[in-house]
Amino acid sequence: MSTLPLSESLAKVIRISAGDSLSNIASQVLGDYSSWREIATINDIDIFKAIEIGQTLTIPTKEEAERRFKDQAAIEINGINKEVQSRVKEILNSREVKTITKLLGINVDQDKILKDLDLSSISKSLAAPTKAERIRKALKTSSYEPEVPVWRLIDWVL
Repeated sequence: MSTLPLSESLAKVIRISAGDSLSNIASQVLGDYSSWREIATINDIDIFKAIEIGQTLTIPTKEEAERRFKDQAAIEINGINKEVQSRVKEILNSREVKTITKLLGINVDQDKILKDLDLSSISKSLAAPTKAERIRKALKTSSYEPEVPVWRLIDWVL
């Protein structure tokens, strides 16, 4: 395994050499051999195929990995939410449910049921920026000018 120069995002780029495995790389780079699945997921590696010598892997920072996994989870939750909403509508509009509710004298509020089963708030919370992302954004948009001498900053604070 050889480590290539770090990119701006501080993610590590690793070139596969003879004898490397995802679990060995996870152990050496992340300190936990069981994190090999995360490396495979982030690099879109088919875990049932051998990794090739010379192939490069990106090991993102913890924040980048967290964001990628949260984004993927939000996408999956949105898909599941659409399926659930569709299936519940189908069930509530079925002849059987209409017959049963009529016999029992129950009024079914379809909108309330769908609202109660809505998972979109979970996916929205996953899509929210992490603490590190909020700090980076605040630093990028701040009016701090690096050309200002340190003594001037200290003078302003005092």
